[in-house]
Amino acid sequence: MKKTLKYIFHIDHLLITVLTFVLVGVGYAAVMSFPIFDPLKDAMSDMSMTDYFFSLADKNSDVNQDITIVDIKDEANRGKIARIIATVDSLEPWAAGVDITFKGIKGTPEENEALLEAALNTSDKVVWATQLVDYDFDKNTYAEKRSSFFAEELGLKEGFSNLDDVNYNHKTIRKMFTLVDGDKGVLASFPVAVAQTVDSTEVKPNKKLTIDFKTKFVVVPFDSIKNNEELIKDHIVLVGSTTDEGDMWKTPLGKMPGVVLQAYSVYTVRDHNDIHYASFFVNLLIAFVLCYLFELLVDLQNRWLTSHQNEPWAIFLSRSYLLLRVVTIVFMALVTWGILLLFIHHSSYVDAILILLLLGLLSEARNIYIGAIWALSKNHNWCILKNSLFNTNKK
Repeated sequence: MKKTLKYIFHIDHLLITVLTFVLVGVGYAAVMSFPIFDPLKDAMSDMSMTDYFFSLADKNSDVNQDITIVDIKDEANRGKIARIIATVDSLEPWAAGVDITFKGIKGTPEENEALLEAALNTSDKVVWATQLVDYDFDKNTYAEKRSSFFAEELGLKEGFSNLDDVNYNHKTIRKMFTLVDGDKGVLASFPVAVAQTVDSTEVKPNKKLTIDFKTKFVVVPFDSIKNNEELIKDHIVLVGSTTDEGDMWKTPLGKMPGVVLQAYSVYTVRDHNDIHYASFFVNLLIAFVLCYLFELLVDLQNRWLTSHQNEPWAIFLSRSYLLLRVVTIVFMALVTWGILLLFIHHSSYVDAILILLLLGLLSEARNIYIGAIWALSKNHNWCILKNSLFNTNKK
């Protein structure tokens, strides 16, 4: 037992694990420091294993029973859109969100009059989209909002529908806005305003929530509303276009219309336990423990092959590194599976990219370390060299 513990906690395993972290740190510093790595840096900044996890969860996710999307498709006639909104409202949904902003008076007077009348007569369950613009970096808030031309005059309930951040870099959308506390008071985001129309959902201002993509939604074409009343009544209904190329966004599930992304955001606000991201130090600790265990496993398989070094099959497995690759793939797969289960069932995420990167580089760190031990032990008799598991020059 004492011999086993001495082997498990041998300093060689610790130093190899530390060296693996050093290699990752040096590589990261190089990528961050040299302009030649800018493309890789940009790719890394828009990378998350949560995308892969959500794509796996999406294959088995259920259709949401509370939220329906009414698709106006490419309909541009404001009169028809007004009738769609009025029809949805007349079917008594829990809440209706209009993810369309009507900028100024366009089309015929009759179309605008129909739209104005629909806005005037809709119930207080309807939320209209607005856009926040002109971000003030000094005050850390937006300077203006742009609403539909009739919204402020009629005092309609609004929510800002911004999906991208202030830099408009159009990276993958993984988070949603909650509330903005600005010069004109607190304004809720579109999904928060819709959710709070149904119940008193509480969210903190000036915060972003990770969007939960573990569900699906029914999409009803605008010309089939009357045939699908059961999907409107006592539902949250979002009205918007799923075909507008100007409102398509990168998401963990691929390219997605803005109105569908808003639906996921409403779902997140209402039913989602916010995903808990492990802190930097917790990620390091978990990564260190797993890396150390993997080092033990790799060393054990090497010693097992060495104990059969005269056998042809052992020579083949050793020289081809086939067993090492199998052990590496299986261990990394088990780690990924564990992180996935933690994410799906407990809404918690640890840095899978960091962990897998460390595991992938551990063999390189072992080779460097063993090479250093062999080289130094030729001419030195230091204590750490004499006690090393890899010193083949012991006398």
